[in-house]
Amino acid sequence: MEYAMCTLINGEGRFGNLVGTTAHEFAHSWFQFLLATNEAKHEWMDEGFTSYISDKAMNDILQQGKKNPFEDAYRGYNYLVKSGVEEPQTTYADRYKYNMAYGISAYSKGEIFLAQLGYIIGEENLAKTLTKYFEDFKFKHPTPNDFKRTAEKVSGIQLDWYLNYWTQTTNTIDYAISSITDTTVVLENMGSMPMPLDVRVTYTDGTSEDLYIPLRMMLGTKPTSAKVLESWPWVQPTYTFTTEKNIKSVEIDPSKLMADIDSSNNMLEVN
Repeated sequence: MEYAMCTLINGEGRFGNLVGTTAHEFAHSWFQFLLATNEAKHEWMDEGFTSYISDKAMNDILQQGKKNPFEDAYRGYNYLVKSGVEEPQTTYADRYKYNMAYGISAYSKGEIFLAQLGYIIGEENLAKTLTKYFEDFKFKHPTPNDFKRTAEKVSGIQLDWYLNYWTQTTNTIDYAISSITDTTVVLENMGSMPMPLDVRVTYTDGTSEDLYIPLRMMLGTKPTSAKVLESWPWVQPTYTFTTEKNIKSVEIDPSKLMADIDSSNNMLEVN
């Protein structure tokens, strides 16, 4: 259990678990103590942000080599969605109907809020956002909107939609590749939460190309080396794009940082 300037840790158990707990409790020095968020009202800003930082640090310090160091959080979130007992993150910490729903929402879904934000605005902008957020709001009891506004100032991207969908609803993300015909691809939004998309196209000649489809309500794009396509209006259930070469396969979100609840329809190969 963490308290300001004091942490109590069980000294027994496996080395990895002990180090992981230590890293997590150390991270609480910033989230929640120096920033002083209200962990009864915004528990995901406390436990979720701490989980993000500690998992990222553990991956680097212990040289775990994980492409996605937050993969356990995504698994936990998917379990919560399938359980049918998820409640919005705006629920007060002591008012969840199920303790499991509180734990996964606060820790795992809160961690994904940041990991997925990096997918939306770019990893470099996320790092800058976290630094500016700390400098601007230490000792000031920031709210979710304070963090959202910081990310908007850093990235130049409108993020009201993200804060609303992810924290105030239980809407889920589910994008699919509907069809591939020679040089034409049709994508479908089968979920209830819109997102920008990273798409990787592999051609029949063996080459591949990364494409980026912004979400129109973002009013901007993240820094990317991918080819930027026309934005996708959130009200349209399908999106079509064409390429100059015949297509062998298409993959949505190669980084696996988008919390798509059904990854089985994120990859399609032409037979």
